[in-house]
Amino acid sequence: MTNVLLVDDSKFIQVLVKDVLLQKLNVEISSSYTLQETKKLLKENHFDVAIVDINLPDAQNGEAIDLTIKHGIPVVVLTAGMNQTSKKIITKKDIVEYITKSDPETIKYVATVVERVLKNKQTHVMIVDDSKSSRKLMKTYLEKLNINVVEATNGQEALEKIEQCKNNLSLIITDNDMDIMNGMELTTKLREKYSKDQLGIIAVSASGRSLATKFLRHGANDFVHKPFTFEEFSSRVNLNLELIDLFKKIKDNANKDFLTGLYNRRYFFENSPSKLSKAKQKHENLAVAMLDIDHFKKINDEYGHDVGDIALKEMVCILQKVLTTSSIVARFGGEEFCLLLEYLELKDLQNMMETLRLEFEKNIIKVKDIEFSYTVSIGLYYGLLDSIEDMIQIADQCLYEAKNSGRNKVIIKQ
Repeated sequence: MTNVLLVDDSKFIQVLVKDVLLQKLNVEISSSYTLQETKKLLKENHFDVAIVDINLPDAQNGEAIDLTIKHGIPVVVLTAGMNQTSKKIITKKDIVEYITKSDPETIKYVATVVERVLKNKQTHVMIVDDSKSSRKLMKTYLEKLNINVVEATNGQEALEKIEQCKNNLSLIITDNDMDIMNGMELTTKLREKYSKDQLGIIAVSASGRSLATKFLRHGANDFVHKPFTFEEFSSRVNLNLELIDLFKKIKDNANKDFLTGLYNRRYFFENSPSKLSKAKQKHENLAVAMLDIDHFKKINDEYGHDVGDIALKEMVCILQKVLTTSSIVARFGGEEFCLLLEYLELKDLQNMMETLRLEFEKNIIKVKDIEFSYTVSIGLYYGLLDSIEDMIQIADQCLYEAKNSGRNKVIIKQ
């Protein structure tokens, strides 16, 4: 569970902030009203992010902020207003962001910032710049935002490191003027392979508007003029990360089954032909399996559709536990699932499918005062045919045979 520390001497603000956080995030919130209470909580607990007021009854100058930062926790500062004194305190501290308590809308923004900080913990951003001082500054800014940083000194090095990162990068921040390969060339090459919704690119440069326009035309998502403040830099970075997350969410909604989180039928048929083509080129066999829960209607009729949904979700847990090979796992509809498996010898495939069958057979599902289990039938084709549809048709025939011959079986044809 993600843990959030909330430090504010106002019970009213505490209630408002807790409300907006819990509406948006699945987090545990620990509260304190004083510096002394904060010290105790920090000593006894681990926190992923903290929301801290500047002024507390026993700490008038941001001491609670300093204490929380000292524990290595990203800090979002709450302040009643931004005067010269508070601004002076805040600008000297390594905080993620400051938010005023001016109205309910700004309080709602707290949840947005906290969510971004938590997501950033899993986010990787690459800085590409031949200036050591520029890289150091941007790295400092990004680490304030809780982001993991990868560095490269030119475009060519960046391309090599991107391959090593295996698609774990969300954003590239690149300068233009570099030896070997400049930022414009890097942007052009990246756009040949990655779309804007897959990998964000922010160009940074001290040059004027014409360069910004050129970068955007060549595929950059954004452009930031040097020199920039932390506020400007962090806002642009967070905005671009939010857009990439939004694109990913839209894709997931289109390609994934809402209930189980597995890929849907549409995704399977869009992506499996390329796997078949690749297998044919390498003369390697593929496996296509159709998997069906035995007597699923009985589960729904006896326990209700809510329990039936839990049974379907349990499918995901067992499939993820057993399937160790490269695969596409999709829910085709109802209680029927389709698997495409690569890089397996027939003997290994047989062992895997039998292990899968046994895992379902011995698995007990507990829901309140209900305990039940179910078995599955599996039909599978192993080899290569002209199309994925042809392979599915044979796997479906095997599934039908398994069902008609007693269920809880694996039937494979080559």
